[in-house]
Amino acid sequence: MLLWMAILTYLISGAVATYALYKGKKVNNWALYTFAIVGLLSHSAALLSEIYTAGMLSFSLLNALSICVWMVVAVVLVSSSSKPLQNLFPFVMPFGAGLLFLGMLTPQPEAFKIYNSGMVAHIFLALLAYSVMAVATVQALLVSYQNRCLHNHQIRNRISEILPPLQTMERLMFEWVLVGFLLLTLAVATGAIYIENFFAQHLIHKTVLTIIAWCFFFYVLIAHYFLGVRGLIASRLIYIGFSFLIIGFVGSKFVLEYLLQ
Repeated sequence: MLLWMAILTYLISGAVATYALYKGKKVNNWALYTFAIVGLLSHSAALLSEIYTAGMLSFSLLNALSICVWMVVAVVLVSSSSKPLQNLFPFVMPFGAGLLFLGMLTPQPEAFKIYNSGMVAHIFLALLAYSVMAVATVQALLVSYQNRCLHNHQIRNRISEILPPLQTMERLMFEWVLVGFLLLTLAVATGAIYIENFFAQHLIHKTVLTIIAWCFFFYVLIAHYFLGVRGLIASRLIYIGFSFLIIGFVGSKFVLEYLLQ
């Protein structure tokens, strides 16, 4: 019931933002935030019962994706109080609701285990890094859209008029990448410390793909702050880095849980 409440309120919040974006009007912040907060609280209660029982935790693929949805919504919700991020709600909310709905329909294996505090910290940092990089990727999509509109002299369409200026959007994009990169660095470092064999056979693909993604994001930051790379080139590099990250995360857990069981 709580998860259904979260799905419904996420969809309503996303619909409010999408309607404003499509009509080129200022979003109704009261409706946007009220439904988003109700959804986040409902999701929190449902998530707690799913991942914790009798001192054990479950970080299965579906639970991990649910945690990432929760983190993305929480990050966007909190950050939008001080930054112009309402334009992310039409993408974040429906997609998050869709993942939760898909998770409800998909069976998942019982995966409750006892974790030490170091491993919990590593998993939390990794999931938070994935979540922040997901936000950065959505921001990169909007930056790409604005750049194409600018190059095609289509700056007077309804969506472009309601979005913040391109310079502001790019600054926010690189801020997200920087925060996500720092979190990803901490996740890799804690993994190297607390995972017994960082390059074990069942972890090698995830480890290698994560390191490749880390290198891409490192290059994005160096290229931007020292070489002035921005716009479509930076956005495409972010897409590639996030693709490696998500394949390493989702792909490895899917193979282990559903193919190899």
